[in-house]
Formats: sequence, structure tokens, C-alpha cells
Amino acid sequence: MTHRGPHLRLEGSTLGPRKISAWREAVAPFWDIEVRREDAPDFRGRSEVYHLGNAILGFTAASELRLERSRGLVARMGVDHVAAQIRLEGHAEVRVAGREAPMGPGDLCLLDLSQPLAVDSSDYRAMTMILPRTVFPESGEALGSAHGAILRGDTPFGTLVKDHMRSLAANVAKLSPAEARAAVESTAILLAMAGRAAGGSGAPAQPADRVPLFLAIRRHIDTETDPAKLGIEYLCHRFGISRSALYRLFAPLGGVAEHIRSRRLGRAYRDLASGLPHAPRVSEIAYRYGYASPVGFTQAFRAEFGVSPADVRAGARSESALAGRRTASDGSDGSWGDFYDWVMTLDG
Repeated sequence: MTHRGPHLRLEGSTLGPRKISAWREAVAPFWDIEVRREDAPDFRGRSEVYHLGNAILGFTAASELRLERSRGLVARMGVDHVAAQIRLEGHAEVRVAGREAPMGPGDLCLLDLSQPLAVDSSDYRAMTMILPRTVFPESGEALGSAHGAILRGDTPFGTLVKDHMRSLAANVAKLSPAEARAAVESTAILLAMAGRAAGGSGAPAQPADRVPLFLAIRRHIDTETDPAKLGIEYLCHRFGISRSALYRLFAPLGGVAEHIRSRRLGRAYRDLASGLPHAPRVSEIAYRYGYASPVGFTQAFRAEFGVSPADVRAGARSESALAGRRTASDGSDGSWGDFYDWVMTLDG
């Protein structure tokens, strides 16, 4: 693994569990990976990543595996990015919200990284672009309903998008910072249209004059910590909207109450997973996010993430203690901690 400015590479001839460990470190910001026991001895993986300023472009190749973004990982990372992946070789089954869709060479899949998903993949080679939602037209709100949508590579628009991204990939190492940012912005416009062309607009689109209001309410929910300012009546009064209109705005996200509950539990997860020496107790987190008791909070947390708050807190402390002892794999001199920072600070 080498690090050259805004460029990271993970490769080499190492096989098996050691390569799996390095691969897990490299993809940790985005994926939990699972490799079948019988495939572990021969596992191979290679990744090359470029930072474009307002996006990340990666080229990966690996043996058969399963990639998953669990509710816990989504909450722990807390990123609001969109991924667009083109399969260059190999097949995959994309699983989103109980739906399954096959993906083959040339196909493009759009993934909302603020939502859970899983991908079962054969041996593959792929190109993936990670973009912050804010770089898309209308801040990418329409892409929430395109989560898991697949644009087939043999369609006219699929061919256009595929050729555009391949051209970007061929020239990425030679672009100036200003050129790279401009290339990302043009790609975001194409990908926003790809979400519609792939049939990802099953939920009714927000009228143009309602989108800014929807964004304002979502940002309020995402940043407000006072439970009194997250009630339905407060939101209606604060934003001058009727209860029925508020419900319609959030219907594509499962309803306003569900969205508030999910976002607050996600913030609680990140607080517990911070790994700080003096992190708040579980009871403090519970009261901070509006729960009447730690018991009720623990029940809701376990139902959402499948683990208890105490387990997340204890695991974060263990990971923090190990972090200082981690070394680069394959005898190289770089660190994929830079990649983690790229993901967390990516901004349109």
C-alpha cells in the first residue's frame, strides 16, 4: 500500500486471511465484509482510490465476498453520501429493503449510504464514485428513493453514463484540482438523471417549491437535540406547514416520526461508539435523546441495531485501545486512516 498525495493503493501478492484483514481495513468506512471459510485461503483483493476534492473515485477487484452496510455501520459512520458503482467484471445481487436485483458487467447501481444494504458478489472488478449528497441537484433528495436502483449498461442512457465514468477514470490522475471538481459536478448531474432512468423514482417526487422546505426540516431534525423541538406540533409551527403536508413530505422516508426516531438513535449510536475516555454513560445518552428511562432506550436501541448500547460502548473502547497499535498491511508504508478521514470530511 502506498500513499501519493490524494491517492491510495492497496495491492500485492499476499493471499488469504492476511489479505482479508488488509481489505477490511481499506473498506471499513463503507462496508463490513464476509468471506466464506472455504474461500479464505485464496482470497485476493486490490484497491486504488483517488480524492477529487468533492468526491472519491475508487477502483476495486476482489474474490467472491459479501459486502454489507448494517444499521449499526450506517449509524456509526453517520455519512450522508451516495455511491455509484459500475461493474466492469463479475455479477452481484444487490439487496435493499427486502428487494433483490441482479447486477452484471456494464450495469450501474446507485446506493444511498445513509441506508442499510447488502451485496453478494462473485469475483469482480468495479469502479465506484462516492459523492456527498450536497453536490447533486437539489441536494440529492430525490436519490433517497433511488437506493438500490440499477441502470442497465445496454440501455442508451446507461451507455452514456458508463462511457462518461470510464473517461473520467482514464484521466483522473491527470486532472487539476479545479478540473476534478468540475468533472464531479457534471457526473452528479448525470447520476441524478440515472436514478430516474433506473426507475428509482417510485415515490412521488417533491414539487420544486417544496424541496427547500423539506431540506430545511430534515436539517433541523438532524441537528436539533432538544426533544421539545422535534414534536410534530413544534415542527408544523416552526416551518408553517400543516400536519398532513408534513406527513406527505416524509412519506418516502417512512414517515416523519420514524425519520426522527431513526436519526436520533443513529446519533446516540455515534456518541456511544466515539471511544472517548470520558464518553457519557448509557443513561446520559438515553436522557439526552428524549427517552424517559435507560430501559426504554436500550429496548429501542437493540430493536434498531441488534446490539445493546452497553455493548457498543464497550466495543468502541476496545477499538480505541487497538487503534494505536495498528500497522499497515503487506509491509507497505501507507495508512488507510487517511481514507477514513477523506470519507468523514467529504464535502460538496
